[in-house]
Amino acid sequence: MGSMEGKVVMITGTARGCGAVLAEAFAREGARIVACDVVVDEGRRRADEIAVGGGAITFVEADVANESQVVDVVTAAEVSYGKLDIAINNAGTETTGWIADADPGTFQRLIDVNLKGVASCMKHEIAAMRRAGGGAIVNMSSVTSSITAVPANGLYGATKGGVNALTKAAAVEVAKDNISVNALAFAAIDIPGDMIWRFLEDQKVAPETLMSAFPIGRMGRPEELVAAVRYLCSDDARYMTGTELVLDGGFTAQ
Repeated sequence: MGSMEGKVVMITGTARGCGAVLAEAFAREGARIVACDVVVDEGRRRADEIAVGGGAITFVEADVANESQVVDVVTAAEVSYGKLDIAINNAGTETTGWIADADPGTFQRLIDVNLKGVASCMKHEIAAMRRAGGGAIVNMSSVTSSITAVPANGLYGATKGGVNALTKAAAVEVAKDNISVNALAFAAIDIPGDMIWRFLEDQKVAPETLMSAFPIGRMGRPEELVAAVRYLCSDDARYMTGTELVLDGGFTAQ
């Protein structure tokens, strides 16, 4: 795959979990990172660690549920680095519980961050990429979406199903602008502090029980997540747009 050297990459939700791993990996490859999170102290610490290691990174405090703050992040990319080449819409929130017991306020926050947030990000990322002559957008989705169902995770899955729908529509709308839009529908990735560990704790599920649900017999590794996202961002994937790439150890195939 082509080099990420010099590419300007916007990643949302970089304070911990998948976002932190992706920011570190792309920075190591020479990409210039624009990172954001609502968890400011941890987000800045992560960004400082990347900068100390020689990476080029700009951190912006932002809640993707607030469109004006999304504008600030995209603007930071163009002001700091002159353009926006790649966007990884990773910021998300999760809650567990049965649909019959759903709290309206909690569900609204899921919609605001996971669905409205992705829509707002794409709106302004597309505008910047049109100015730059093209780009690639990757929306972080889930196998818990329109692909399959997991009990006690239905509200989260509903928002990720919406992300898949947004991905397809946006891909068609910008296909002639040299912009690809894809989703990565992934299952459990073994990253300390990631959402999967909170889900297991909330539902009192042993990690071994989760592992047995995957034909491959384990969670995904961070480097496997990075490889999948990197492919979708690369020039080699330009003919792929409007789809969900599934990364799940065979979970949805069984």
